[in-house]
Amino acid sequence: MKMATTAATTLLASINRNLAAISSHSFPGPAPTICSTSSSVASHFASKDYQSFLFDCDGVVYRVSDKIPGATESIQWLQSQGKRCLFVTNSSGRDRESMRAKLSTVLGMELETDQMVPSCFTAASFIKDNHPNVKKALVIGDAGVVSELEKIGVECIGGPADHGKTAAWDEADIENYEIDPDVGAVVVGMCTNFTYGMVAKANLYLLNPDVVFVSTNQDPYDVLRNGRPQPAAGVMVRALEAVAERPATNVGKPSKYLGEMLKEKLGVDPAKAVFVGDRLDTDIEFGLNNGVDTALVLSGCSTGEVVKDLYAKASRGEEATLPTVIIPHIGLFNGGLSSDEEERMSKL
Repeated sequence: MKMATTAATTLLASINRNLAAISSHSFPGPAPTICSTSSSVASHFASKDYQSFLFDCDGVVYRVSDKIPGATESIQWLQSQGKRCLFVTNSSGRDRESMRAKLSTVLGMELETDQMVPSCFTAASFIKDNHPNVKKALVIGDAGVVSELEKIGVECIGGPADHGKTAAWDEADIENYEIDPDVGAVVVGMCTNFTYGMVAKANLYLLNPDVVFVSTNQDPYDVLRNGRPQPAAGVMVRALEAVAERPATNVGKPSKYLGEMLKEKLGVDPAKAVFVGDRLDTDIEFGLNNGVDTALVLSGCSTGEVVKDLYAKASRGEEATLPTVIIPHIGLFNGGLSSDEEERMSKL
């Protein structure tokens, strides 16, 4: 295994610190189930007989663009055992085909488009299923949202075409803007080019209660390589909700719609599935909302301190989003990993 890179070494050191913080802690109430070796992971999952493995991407399969050590071998091994691997992300910037291309490159293996479930695909599915009369949408977001909406026959305005064009809107722009009467939906995803003008324009459409208001996700932030938070789609959604004085329908994790779509359109049996994720508020909450077991990994947003705080809340009788099991990282899903390889990987 060629994993001896600076990025892998730094990441595994962070994972090991998180694991040590949890393993050495004395939990006053319920304690987490931790599988910290490939053999314990194999034993735990064999007893569950899961048929579908649903993986979040950033923080689970890779971190920003650096592959999690052992990710490729684990996915290959699971698929060799007849397990179905789907990649379910709240990211909306890439459509299914572009997402497949990125993941295939990062992992160095061939994947299929029907394994990809980006939130832009989920948003398009939601509109098709629940609002089939929508034929035109205003998009705040990137090309993935526009692409998936166009595939279901929805024409788009806004999106990347608006980037850099709406920053300096003022009262006159708002007063004089010509509203397109054919727009039946406002769809909001992650947009690093987010501007005041985008909010102002979208709000003019949302004054009409018949215009559907959809968010691809409502994540407040993502975590970068050095631990700094990057504001995410939830920031854009909250801004628009505030001025429109109406809530967006969230179709990404942890929504029940996503669970229904995975079951009805992609054939996922919730009782035979496990969601592998790094966020409590999206990945683990998704499992709780949809009757799916969950595995929390320590390679992304959830640190050892976050986990300790979570179980402290549970011990006080407070509501807490507890995972089914905690696993250091996705590399341990490889049931063919030898003890020597596992030890070598943990010391990169």
